[in-house]
Amino acid sequence: MTEPLEPLELTVIAPCYNEELNVRELARRVVSVFQRGNLRGELVLVNDGSQDDTKSVIQEMEAAYPGVVVGIHHGVNQGITGAWKTGARAAGAPVVAIIDADLQYQPEDLLRLYRTLLESNVDIVQGWRSAVGRERGTRYHLSRGLNTILNATFGMKLQDNKSGFLVTSKEILEDLLTYDGGYYYWQSFIMVAAHAKGYSYKQIETLFENRRAGTSFLDGNAYRAAARSLVDVGKATWEYRVKNRPPDTTRQFLRRHPPQFEPKPRSPAKQAHWRGYMGAFNATHWMITRDVEHYYESLNRSQWLARSELRELQDEKLRRLVRHAYRNVPYYRERMRESGLTPRDIRGQADLHKLPFLTKKDIREHLYFDILSENHDKRQVLKITTSGSTGEPFVCYADRAQLEFRWAATLRSQEWTGYEFGDPCVRLWHQTLGMSKSQAAREIADAKLCRRKFIPIFEMSDAKLQAMVREIAEWQPVLMDGYAEALDFLAHYLKECGNVDVRPTALMSSAQTLPDQSRKLIEEAFGCKVFDKYGSREFSGLAYECSAHTGHHVVGEGYIVEVLREGRPVAPGEVGEVVITDLNNYCLPFIRYRIGDLAEATDPNFECPCGRGLPLVGKIEGRVQSIIQGTDKRYLPGTFFAHYLKEFDHAIRRFQVVQEQPNAMIFRVVKGERYSDDVLEEILATFRHYLGDDMRIDVDFVENIELVRTGKRLAAVSRLNVDFQGDAPEINPELN
Repeated sequence: MTEPLEPLELTVIAPCYNEELNVRELARRVVSVFQRGNLRGELVLVNDGSQDDTKSVIQEMEAAYPGVVVGIHHGVNQGITGAWKTGARAAGAPVVAIIDADLQYQPEDLLRLYRTLLESNVDIVQGWRSAVGRERGTRYHLSRGLNTILNATFGMKLQDNKSGFLVTSKEILEDLLTYDGGYYYWQSFIMVAAHAKGYSYKQIETLFENRRAGTSFLDGNAYRAAARSLVDVGKATWEYRVKNRPPDTTRQFLRRHPPQFEPKPRSPAKQAHWRGYMGAFNATHWMITRDVEHYYESLNRSQWLARSELRELQDEKLRRLVRHAYRNVPYYRERMRESGLTPRDIRGQADLHKLPFLTKKDIREHLYFDILSENHDKRQVLKITTSGSTGEPFVCYADRAQLEFRWAATLRSQEWTGYEFGDPCVRLWHQTLGMSKSQAAREIADAKLCRRKFIPIFEMSDAKLQAMVREIAEWQPVLMDGYAEALDFLAHYLKECGNVDVRPTALMSSAQTLPDQSRKLIEEAFGCKVFDKYGSREFSGLAYECSAHTGHHVVGEGYIVEVLREGRPVAPGEVGEVVITDLNNYCLPFIRYRIGDLAEATDPNFECPCGRGLPLVGKIEGRVQSIIQGTDKRYLPGTFFAHYLKEFDHAIRRFQVVQEQPNAMIFRVVKGERYSDDVLEEILATFRHYLGDDMRIDVDFVENIELVRTGKRLAAVSRLNVDFQGDAPEINPELN
């Protein structure tokens, strides 16, 4: 059996145009670098339409160094950037270097650049041309002048801005090579592009010699090239400064991987509304900016990527996140070192299992010590506070880019329901709770501009319901969204009164699990479909249902969702603990975060009829803290109680299950009109059937089980610890 080949570590790309006299020495010296550095490398020689004998010399080198030297031949000259693109596509290693074939840059410096990249963990290492031994003629002074212009124009301080001798990852090089418009010599702007796209870089001095063989395209053409370069500076200023789009890996990925479908344009009226809304956006928001539009445009296209391409995008974003965390977040750097890991060990989701889990306890203990990044701008960060499912306060932070991504992802998912931006909508939510006066004023203005009405659900009561429902009916919303509990509450009222015309096109449910019987009741009462949303305060929306209702589409451009038991993925149809990696939040990276929720896994090969390549998770089964433990290691998910008790709504109007000690629980009950002790005994007998005959159940009759201020009511709460990544309980989804 043939031994598998060791993976390549470094690909060196060298464009060759009429370089027959230099190629042999270049190949020999680059191969020597691989040997000296004990590197598994390859040299990709791109013959860029040469008119001399370059092609045959490259073929000779391929024969001399089989498997190490690779030749690719352009029929016509495509320029240096065209050759770089060809070489990047062909590169077999995750790290690539670009070098001219004329031997003015010294191939031996490749080893220094490569080692610096690994040691410093920056995105790019550039070699700047030392003045030692260089002729200081016209070309030298024109080059130095252009360097000064580039630094001044783009706010940089590089010794040799236009140097194209560098080492970086393959995906970053491919990203840098996606640019707009036509340039004469785009190669002069490769570091400008890196700077504009938010990559970190480092420069080291390298020796540079005069050309000894062959001719340069600049020979006798220096002044004309300089004039064209000034024209290029104007184009680059427009692309990299004036347009000033935020760094967006998804948009950059789409440049290299166009999706199979493109979004349908809005009607002229809706587009005019959108343009007006975006024009006022910065005035009606206090943390996010109209950069949300760029994220929204990207997400509207990326949802149509094939599943394999979406996974490739996630892997690329994961690699970037891990590099950032290792370089800038002491907490992750130490945890990875303890595990013997470096960023090179995490190439994609297949390597995620190597990284340790992150818990709420970890964040609480390290929040003000070492888990925030060392390079974030505190003016661009929002503090997020939640009471937590168990009542213990929880604080985290999100940066502006992540918040803008959230906004865009939310709008995209709302439009899956048939809603279009500008349609009237209702949100069952507190509008300005916890906001300052200026923030509240902006929130109210924003709601008016996008035609959104808030109904404060924490004020819901029988006395206020009639006025609330009338207000909703008068607004005639296309979309209503709110907590599942609030929608269920309204649905019961509508079924009882039966004469209120509230008929939205769609409903979006969130925050709590949506049992099948509750979904059925809500859809019958409102006469439309419910689209369930899964999210949390830490991340906002994580996954949403589409019109096919085959599961919850993960916002894959921003999150990797694992469904695990004892550290391993569960099989399709099984329930496991949800573990989240946030690919966008760099100020406080959430990598393999145990959020505390339970979900059903789906078949990773299943293709949703809607055509989107976004991954899926199945039913959301509640929280780990909602698992009720019986005797003799028996367990019930919190959703079981809502599922079972749906047949007893005539006798039990509201309920809550609370467990504070082993082998016992409290069953809080709001009696219905047809309550009887016989019904209660039947219910308790069923509970004991699943939880154990010796389970102590204390019944507590109450007048009401109040919604908390934000509108949640927890059906099941456990104060006991269940570790799904330790001794995980068996949770049967068929029970609920």
